Amino acid sequence: MSFSWLKKSKNISRHRFDTKGVSGMSMIEILIVVTIIGILSIALFVGYNRQISRARDAQRKDDLEDLRIAFEDYYNDNECYPDLTMLNNCGGADLQPYLKEIPCDPQDELPYLGFSFEGDWCAGYRVLAQLENLNDPSIEDVGCDQVNGCYYQDTSYNYAIAMGAPMTAGWNQVAGPTPLPTATSAPTPTLEPGSWVIAPDGTCDHYTFAYLPTAGCPDTYNSYDECFVISGCTGSCTEDDVPLAIRCAR
Repeated sequence: MSFSWLKKSKNISRHRFDTKGVSGMSMIEILIVVTIIGILSIALFVGYNRQISRARDAQRKDDLEDLRIAFEDYYNDNECYPDLTMLNNCGGADLQPYLKEIPCDPQDELPYLGFSFEGDWCAGYRVLAQLENLNDPSIEDVGCDQVNGCYYQDTSYNYAIAMGAPMTAGWNQVAGPTPLPTATSAPTPTLEPGSWVIAPDGTCDHYTFAYLPTAGCPDTYNSYDECFVISGCTGSCTEDDVPLAIRCAR
């Protein structure tokens, strides 16, 4: 009996599984692939972040437009614009029925900056925001620019709504949720910005660098509501209404 078929089968099997001469990827090729994947990942990450920042900018512009419409409706009914210190309570219902909820900045949930024209809410107002895209054409459309911002002392505020005077006109930059910092040099405040304090007039105000350690703010509060529970003051209050001991010193 011939077993030539068995010998032939073994040769075929040995040939089929012989990997000699077959090479894998070299280290250089692996590094090239990893580098390409890394570059693509970075590009996708940067593109994603850019889209997120543009979405936040769009929300900021929508928020200010909603405020503008609400302020004009308020003016039509009251022949005066509302006191923009209500912007402090972003997320609150202070502007109802003209606006369901006072908007907050979409990134840090802090209030938008607003103040009156020459100290008179009836004369006009300005509300400022900080767009992340510095090349957004809307910046110039509203009268601001990349160098001077919206002509506020902090030029990072580069988008605004304004009524009563041109953007470049003189404004009272004290009335509003963020008081104007003092011009004189002073030590860094020991209180964390973003807290709430009882201002010298007895109202609750958003803590900024205008309130220095020497201002003698005895306490800070985590929210406007928490502060208001202690103060209960919506305007200039007497010492009987709000004791001087719990106010920031003048």
